[in-house]
Amino acid sequence: MSVRPEVRRAVSIPAQLALFEVFDPKNTNMVALYDLAPRFVFDGRDGEAKKKLIEREFSFSGKRYRITLKPTILRTDSGDVVDRYLGEREQIVEEVIRRLAGNQNRVTLHGENKVRFPFTVYEVREELRRVKHSYNRDEIREAITLLNEVRMKIELLDDRRQPLLSASAFPVMGMRKGEEDDSETFVEFNPLVADAIRMLSFQQVSYELLMEIRDPVARWLMKRLHIQIGATGEQVHQMSATEIRRDSGMSEWKTTRNLLRRVGQAVELLANKGILDGIDLSEQKTGKRKDDILFTMSASAEFMAEARSCKQRADDNILEFKRATNGRDPARDFVPLPSGDAYRLRDRVRRRLRQSSTASAPAQAERLQRLT
Repeated sequence: MSVRPEVRRAVSIPAQLALFEVFDPKNTNMVALYDLAPRFVFDGRDGEAKKKLIEREFSFSGKRYRITLKPTILRTDSGDVVDRYLGEREQIVEEVIRRLAGNQNRVTLHGENKVRFPFTVYEVREELRRVKHSYNRDEIREAITLLNEVRMKIELLDDRRQPLLSASAFPVMGMRKGEEDDSETFVEFNPLVADAIRMLSFQQVSYELLMEIRDPVARWLMKRLHIQIGATGEQVHQMSATEIRRDSGMSEWKTTRNLLRRVGQAVELLANKGILDGIDLSEQKTGKRKDDILFTMSASAEFMAEARSCKQRADDNILEFKRATNGRDPARDFVPLPSGDAYRLRDRVRRRLRQSSTASAPAQAERLQRLT
């Protein structure tokens, strides 16, 4: 009897997924519109969390958008049935999942445009513990369920002909029931994230710094400034308190005085973390009544260097992609590479990163000295 020789299939890796990998463990990937859209409900100060539908308008890159949030129904441990939106816990869990997805060979392509990430609840729990955002197994499972079930719709208000997006953070999710947290779970990323990976339109941002910041408004503002610095190269940026409230997803406040104080705390926190090295306040008044505050924020030299470096890395990804694919356009489709070509692509990215790290070492040492 003859034995058929084993046939080994050639392994191919989409070039964009290789470039999505994060070789600096202190960083994570960020998708500008998706990450800055006010998708989360951080408090119920105005009863917003009890609404059957939440509509918010916000601006991004000079354009006006509307996001519509629909809650999902959950049964509590006491047996009550409640409507739930995404909150700060879900924001943190999603951030950790995406950081883990940036490790080598962790994400896969399903179909033409669906990016899937397999993981275990255990590794999410351990990473949350490492960054001092501890949640237990049931809380993590519930957060992932909410990220799968709570839907959002984003539409561009300035051009109604543009297609709208309607999906959840994780449109597809698989999770085993039971007591174990080491069985494989998987999620598929939101289409905005999958499209950004395909088009290489994502940027890296400091993951460790995001996890250090305990204020969701300050985390949002850090990402907003990071994107603006990368886009404009400017050090000084202005935003009003009401603009920060609107675009970050903060609830309405009954008194303007408390709103202005709350936003001021978020801005001040960025200064304490070394992200800003100067803040000027200009009060906007109607008679003696204080209506708003205009914040003029000056980014620190260290944060400027990090934002510019991350923007340069995103630009380099485009060049490396075209080099590896003979000049193809990443926006058209995911392009598979033989494993050897993918290895050489990763090696070039690592060498660029080492060169960049050597050049930025003095700025990093200065930031560490400032924080200590």
